[in-house]
Amino acid sequence: MSDGEAEKVSGSAASARGYDPARPLFSLHVPKTAGTSFRNDLEGWFGREQMAFHYRGDQGEPPARAPLRPGLCVHGHFNRLRGIGVRQYYPEADQLIVLLRDPFDRFVSTWRYLHFQIRSGVSAPDFADAPDLETWLDRRRAVDPTEDPFSFLAQLADPTDPADPAAVFGPQYLAVGVTERYVQSVELIAAVLGRPPPAEVTRLNRAGEPHRLGDPAEARPDLRQVYERAFPLEYAVYAAALARLEAGRRTFGL
Repeated sequence: MSDGEAEKVSGSAASARGYDPARPLFSLHVPKTAGTSFRNDLEGWFGREQMAFHYRGDQGEPPARAPLRPGLCVHGHFNRLRGIGVRQYYPEADQLIVLLRDPFDRFVSTWRYLHFQIRSGVSAPDFADAPDLETWLDRRRAVDPTEDPFSFLAQLADPTDPADPAAVFGPQYLAVGVTERYVQSVELIAAVLGRPPPAEVTRLNRAGEPHRLGDPAEARPDLRQVYERAFPLEYAVYAAALARLEAGRRTFGL
Protein backbone atom coordinates (compact mmCIF):
# COMPACT_ATOMS: atom_id res chain seq x y z
CA MET A 1 0.00 0.00 0.00
CA SER A 2 1.41 3.41 -0.98
CA ASP A 3 1.89 6.28 1.51
CA GLY A 4 -1.02 8.09 -0.12
CA GLU A 5 -3.30 5.08 0.24
CA ALA A 6 -2.23 4.59 3.87
CA GLU A 7 -2.98 8.26 4.61
CA LYS A 8 -6.40 7.89 3.01
CA VAL A 9 -7.12 4.80 5.11
CA SER A 10 -6.00 6.59 8.29
CA GLY A 11 -8.26 9.51 7.45
CA SER A 12 -11.15 7.15 6.84
CA ALA A 13 -10.63 5.59 10.27
CA ALA A 14 -10.52 9.01 11.90
CA SER A 15 -13.77 10.02 10.20
CA ALA A 16 -15.62 6.82 11.16
CA ARG A 17 -18.70 7.57 13.21
CA GLY A 18 -18.79 6.69 16.87
CA TYR A 19 -21.06 3.84 17.88
CA ASP A 20 -24.64 4.93 18.60
CA PRO A 21 -26.49 2.35 20.75
CA ALA A 22 -29.77 3.96 19.72
CA ARG A 23 -29.27 2.38 16.29
CA PRO A 24 -28.60 -1.25 15.31
CA LEU A 25 -25.13 -2.59 14.62
CA PHE A 26 -24.42 -4.95 11.71
CA SER A 27 -21.60 -7.47 12.04
CA LEU A 28 -20.60 -8.79 8.61
CA HIS A 29 -19.50 -12.39 9.18
CA VAL A 30 -17.30 -13.22 6.22
CA PRO A 31 -17.25 -17.05 6.09
CA LYS A 32 -14.09 -18.65 7.53
CA THR A 33 -12.91 -15.54 9.35
CA ALA A 34 -13.51 -16.62 12.97
CA GLY A 35 -17.09 -15.37 12.80
CA THR A 36 -18.44 -18.14 15.02
CA SER A 37 -15.86 -17.30 17.68
CA PHE A 38 -16.62 -13.60 17.30
CA ARG A 39 -20.34 -14.32 17.68
CA ASN A 40 -19.50 -15.62 21.14
CA ASP A 41 -17.84 -12.29 21.97
CA LEU A 42 -20.80 -10.33 20.57
CA GLU A 43 -23.25 -12.32 22.68
CA GLY A 44 -21.12 -11.58 25.72
CA TRP A 45 -21.38 -7.86 25.00
CA PHE A 46 -24.96 -7.56 23.81
CA GLY A 47 -26.70 -10.48 25.48
CA ARG A 48 -28.59 -13.12 23.51
CA GLU A 49 -31.79 -11.07 23.62
CA GLN A 50 -30.14 -8.23 21.70
CA MET A 51 -28.73 -10.44 18.94
CA ALA A 52 -30.28 -11.34 15.59
CA PHE A 53 -28.72 -13.69 13.03
CA HIS A 54 -28.55 -13.60 9.25
CA TYR A 55 -27.81 -17.06 7.82
CA ARG A 56 -29.26 -19.09 4.99
CA GLY A 57 -30.88 -22.44 5.68
CA ASP A 58 -29.16 -25.72 4.88
CA GLN A 59 -30.88 -25.86 1.49
CA GLY A 60 -30.11 -22.26 0.65
CA GLU A 61 -33.27 -20.72 2.08
CA PRO A 62 -32.81 -16.95 2.45
CA PRO A 63 -32.66 -15.56 5.97
CA ALA A 64 -35.59 -13.68 7.44
CA ARG A 65 -35.34 -9.94 7.94
CA ALA A 66 -34.92 -9.09 11.61
CA PRO A 67 -37.14 -6.38 13.13
CA LEU A 68 -34.67 -3.62 13.94
CA ARG A 69 -34.61 -1.89 17.31
CA PRO A 70 -32.15 0.24 19.31
CA GLY A 71 -29.14 -1.65 20.58
CA LEU A 72 -29.67 -4.68 18.36
CA CYS A 73 -26.66 -6.46 16.82
CA VAL A 74 -27.34 -8.34 13.57
CA HIS A 75 -24.56 -10.84 12.81
CA GLY A 76 -24.34 -13.12 9.81
CA HIS A 77 -23.35 -14.04 6.26
CA PHE A 78 -24.40 -11.08 4.17
CA ASN A 79 -23.71 -11.49 0.44
CA ARG A 80 -24.70 -8.94 -2.21
CA LEU A 81 -24.26 -11.40 -5.08
CA ARG A 82 -26.61 -13.93 -3.51
CA GLY A 83 -29.32 -11.34 -2.91
CA ILE A 84 -28.81 -11.31 0.86
CA GLY A 85 -26.47 -8.33 1.24
CA VAL A 86 -26.72 -6.00 4.18
CA ARG A 87 -28.00 -3.12 2.04
CA GLN A 88 -30.51 -5.36 0.27
CA TYR A 89 -32.02 -6.37 3.61
CA TYR A 90 -31.32 -3.25 5.65
CA PRO A 91 -30.92 -0.15 3.44
CA GLU A 92 -30.68 1.97 6.59
CA ALA A 93 -27.61 0.09 7.90
CA ASP A 94 -24.92 2.61 8.80
CA GLN A 95 -23.00 0.96 11.64
CA LEU A 96 -20.86 -1.92 10.38
CA ILE A 97 -18.01 -4.04 11.71
CA VAL A 98 -16.12 -6.76 9.87
CA LEU A 99 -13.18 -9.15 10.20
CA LEU A 100 -11.18 -10.27 7.15
CA ARG A 101 -8.57 -12.98 6.68
CA ASP A 102 -5.57 -13.54 4.42
CA PRO A 103 -7.35 -14.24 1.10
CA PHE A 104 -5.49 -17.43 0.18
CA ASP A 105 -5.80 -18.91 3.67
CA ARG A 106 -9.50 -18.14 3.61
CA PHE A 107 -9.82 -19.71 0.15
CA VAL A 108 -8.29 -22.98 1.36
CA SER A 109 -10.39 -22.98 4.54
CA THR A 110 -13.56 -22.32 2.54
CA TRP A 111 -12.73 -25.17 0.14
CA ARG A 112 -12.33 -27.57 3.07
CA TYR A 113 -15.54 -26.35 4.67
CA LEU A 114 -17.48 -26.83 1.43
CA HIS A 115 -16.40 -30.48 1.48
CA PHE A 116 -17.76 -30.71 5.03
CA GLN A 117 -21.04 -29.13 3.95
CA ILE A 118 -21.47 -31.60 1.09
CA ARG A 119 -20.90 -34.50 3.51
CA SER A 120 -23.43 -32.97 5.90
CA GLY A 121 -26.18 -32.66 3.29
CA VAL A 122 -25.99 -28.88 2.96
CA SER A 123 -26.87 -27.57 -0.49
CA ALA A 124 -23.77 -26.33 -2.38
CA PRO A 125 -24.63 -26.70 -6.11
CA ASP A 126 -21.40 -25.05 -7.29
CA PHE A 127 -19.42 -27.64 -5.35
CA ALA A 128 -21.48 -30.76 -6.02
CA ASP A 129 -18.58 -32.61 -7.67
CA ALA A 130 -16.25 -31.92 -4.67
CA PRO A 131 -13.35 -30.58 -6.79
CA ASP A 132 -9.76 -30.72 -5.64
CA LEU A 133 -8.10 -27.48 -4.59
CA GLU A 134 -6.41 -26.67 -7.90
CA THR A 135 -9.61 -27.31 -9.86
CA TRP A 136 -11.55 -25.09 -7.48
CA LEU A 137 -8.94 -22.36 -7.90
CA ASP A 138 -9.20 -22.63 -11.69
CA ARG A 139 -12.97 -22.15 -11.43
CA ARG A 140 -12.55 -19.14 -9.20
CA ARG A 141 -9.98 -17.61 -11.56
CA ALA A 142 -12.45 -17.88 -14.41
CA VAL A 143 -14.83 -15.45 -12.68
CA ASP A 144 -14.35 -11.71 -12.24
CA PRO A 145 -13.76 -11.33 -8.47
CA THR A 146 -16.25 -8.47 -8.35
CA GLU A 147 -18.89 -10.90 -9.65
CA ASP A 148 -17.85 -13.97 -7.63
CA PRO A 149 -20.20 -14.83 -4.74
CA PHE A 150 -17.42 -16.91 -3.17
CA SER A 151 -15.10 -13.90 -2.91
CA PHE A 152 -15.13 -12.09 0.43
CA LEU A 153 -15.68 -8.90 -1.59
CA ALA A 154 -19.30 -10.03 -2.06
CA GLN A 155 -19.76 -10.05 1.71
CA LEU A 156 -18.97 -6.37 2.10
CA ALA A 157 -21.72 -3.78 2.12
CA ASP A 158 -20.76 -2.15 -1.19
CA PRO A 159 -18.89 -3.08 -4.38
CA THR A 160 -15.15 -2.42 -4.38
CA ASP A 161 -13.76 0.18 -6.77
CA PRO A 162 -10.56 -1.34 -8.23
CA ALA A 163 -9.18 2.18 -8.60
CA ASP A 164 -9.64 2.89 -4.88
CA PRO A 165 -9.92 -0.35 -2.87
CA ALA A 166 -9.55 1.30 0.53
CA ALA A 167 -12.68 3.37 -0.08
CA VAL A 168 -14.81 0.25 0.37
CA PHE A 169 -14.38 0.81 4.14
CA GLY A 170 -16.24 4.10 4.41
CA PRO A 171 -17.16 5.88 7.67
CA GLN A 172 -20.09 3.49 8.19
CA TYR A 173 -17.48 0.89 9.17
CA LEU A 174 -16.94 1.56 12.85
CA ALA A 175 -14.11 -0.98 13.02
CA VAL A 176 -12.29 -3.33 10.65
CA GLY A 177 -10.12 -6.20 11.86
CA VAL A 178 -8.30 -9.28 10.60
CA THR A 179 -8.23 -12.79 12.01
CA GLU A 180 -4.42 -12.97 11.90
CA ARG A 181 -4.56 -10.33 14.65
CA TYR A 182 -7.76 -11.52 16.24
CA VAL A 183 -7.05 -10.42 19.81
CA GLN A 184 -6.01 -6.92 18.73
CA SER A 185 -9.01 -6.70 16.39
CA VAL A 186 -11.50 -7.68 19.09
CA GLU A 187 -9.80 -5.27 21.48
CA LEU A 188 -10.40 -2.46 18.96
CA ILE A 189 -14.02 -3.44 18.38
CA ALA A 190 -14.59 -3.55 22.13
CA ALA A 191 -13.17 -0.03 22.45
CA VAL A 192 -15.35 1.24 19.60
CA LEU A 193 -18.47 -0.25 21.19
CA GLY A 194 -17.56 0.85 24.72
CA ARG A 195 -17.37 -2.76 25.94
CA PRO A 196 -14.63 -4.52 27.90
CA PRO A 197 -12.42 -6.80 25.83
CA PRO A 198 -13.06 -10.52 26.44
CA ALA A 199 -11.11 -11.94 29.36
CA GLU A 200 -9.95 -14.82 27.18
CA VAL A 201 -10.01 -15.78 23.52
CA THR A 202 -12.51 -18.49 22.64
CA ARG A 203 -12.02 -20.26 19.31
CA LEU A 204 -15.07 -22.13 18.00
CA ASN A 205 -15.84 -24.16 14.85
CA ARG A 206 -12.18 -24.87 14.09
CA ALA A 207 -11.08 -27.24 11.36
CA GLY A 208 -9.54 -29.71 13.81
CA GLU A 209 -12.72 -30.33 15.77
CA PRO A 210 -14.21 -33.88 15.74
CA HIS A 211 -17.17 -32.99 13.54
CA ARG A 212 -14.74 -31.92 10.81
CA LEU A 213 -13.05 -35.32 10.52
CA GLY A 214 -13.03 -36.24 6.85
CA ASP A 215 -12.13 -32.78 5.57
CA PRO A 216 -9.38 -32.96 2.91
CA ALA A 217 -5.91 -32.26 4.24
CA GLU A 218 -4.55 -30.91 0.95
CA ALA A 219 -2.93 -27.49 1.48
CA ARG A 220 -0.93 -26.78 -1.73
CA PRO A 221 1.23 -23.86 -0.55
CA ASP A 222 2.57 -23.77 -4.11
CA LEU A 223 -0.77 -22.28 -5.14
CA ARG A 224 -0.43 -19.23 -2.89
CA GLN A 225 1.47 -17.17 -5.45
CA VAL A 226 -0.95 -18.25 -8.16
CA TYR A 227 -3.81 -17.01 -6.01
CA GLU A 228 -2.07 -13.73 -5.17
CA ARG A 229 -1.46 -13.01 -8.86
CA ALA A 230 -5.03 -13.94 -9.77
CA PHE A 231 -6.76 -11.88 -7.07
CA PRO A 232 -4.84 -8.62 -6.52
CA LEU A 233 -8.05 -6.77 -5.65
CA GLU A 234 -8.74 -9.10 -2.73
CA TYR A 235 -5.22 -8.50 -1.45
CA ALA A 236 -5.56 -4.73 -1.87
CA VAL A 237 -8.72 -4.77 0.26
CA TYR A 238 -7.05 -7.03 2.82
CA ALA A 239 -4.13 -4.57 3.02
CA ALA A 240 -6.64 -1.77 3.53
CA ALA A 241 -8.22 -3.76 6.38
CA LEU A 242 -4.83 -4.13 8.07
CA ALA A 243 -4.24 -0.40 7.70
CA ARG A 244 -7.69 0.39 9.13
CA LEU A 245 -6.97 -1.87 12.10
CA GLU A 246 -3.71 -0.04 12.80
CA ALA A 247 -5.32 3.39 12.36
CA GLY A 248 -8.22 2.45 14.62
CA ARG A 249 -5.92 1.19 17.35
CA ARG A 250 -3.93 4.42 17.20
CA THR A 251 -7.14 6.44 17.49
CA PHE A 252 -8.05 4.60 20.71
CA GLY A 253 -4.51 4.54 22.06
CA LEU A 254 -4.32 0.74 21.94
